[in-house]
Amino acid sequence: MSESHYFQGFMDALQRRIPQKATLANTITDILAIDKDAVYRRLRGEVNFSFIEMANIAKKIGISLDSIVGIESTQSKPTHVNMPKHVNPSALDYRMFNDYIDFLKLIKDEPQTQLLSSGNTLPHYLFYDFEQITKLYISSWSLASWYGVQIPYNELVIPEQMKALHKESCYYLRHIKSTKFVWDRFIIQRLVENILFFHNLRFITKEDVLLLKNELFELLNYVENLAVTGRYEDTGNEVSIYISDIYIDTCMSCFKTQNMMLCQFKVFLLNSFSAYDEEVYNEVENWILSLQRMATLITISGGKIRSDYFNTQRKIINTL
Repeated sequence: MSESHYFQGFMDALQRRIPQKATLANTITDILAIDKDAVYRRLRGEVNFSFIEMANIAKKIGISLDSIVGIESTQSKPTHVNMPKHVNPSALDYRMFNDYIDFLKLIKDEPQTQLLSSGNTLPHYLFYDFEQITKLYISSWSLASWYGVQIPYNELVIPEQMKALHKESCYYLRHIKSTKFVWDRFIIQRLVENILFFHNLRFITKEDVLLLKNELFELLNYVENLAVTGRYEDTGNEVSIYISDIYIDTCMSCFKTQNMMLCQFKVFLLNSFSAYDEEVYNEVENWILSLQRMATLITISGGKIRSDYFNTQRKIINTL
């Protein structure tokens, strides 16, 4: 394959990822920190991107250069991982969060966006709206992560800028037109067990436990309302919640938009691997849909099952 074919393959991949020309130009300008006129000359083909420029862009927006040059194995797909620091975040960490929110903003008004999500822990799409629960996840992350600093729960302070980003991510995720959650039956029970464990280690005080208990009830009320109505109250977009009848051993999500397929695999509690490959998307989608077939729908229909489920969760939270 000639150099011109490589360059055209890169340009095609760019346009598939970000089809809006102005948005693409702004994104590349930010990544390369060059004049916008220089970016447009590259996009028009008057000047070729250098290899270093292509590598930087590909890394930032998740393009596989391996697939462009034809050396990617059909069974070995490229992934991208962001590992921002959740304690004492730097400007780079904030940039990583902002990049994710920019993606959500980009697809906000698309008519047929879809999110499928399965897991054995609460998705950040929900708990980021609840400060105490978010603190619990961040403090748990700080205990294990090489990037973290071990800070007791009651000493952890989430910066206001980070709180705002958490809220933004939840807000824009509610603009996805159709969302399906498939959850492990014991999500709440395991979270309560973790709280009790950290309390026994004196990592979480009795007062903190009560704060978490109250917020867990708030979260449960919010989720129950979603299950009753089947829609986000502020956007009216569709939500379906399934409770798995088998154990779910990992957390996966896949986004589908008009121009993009994105899969995420949760790692290290708060971070994720991302893959943009269509074959990976199809595999993850099929996996989540197979879990859905082995789960019970508690949204809108199944009122008795839904009521029993939420009553059980309240009894579990009440043990705190």
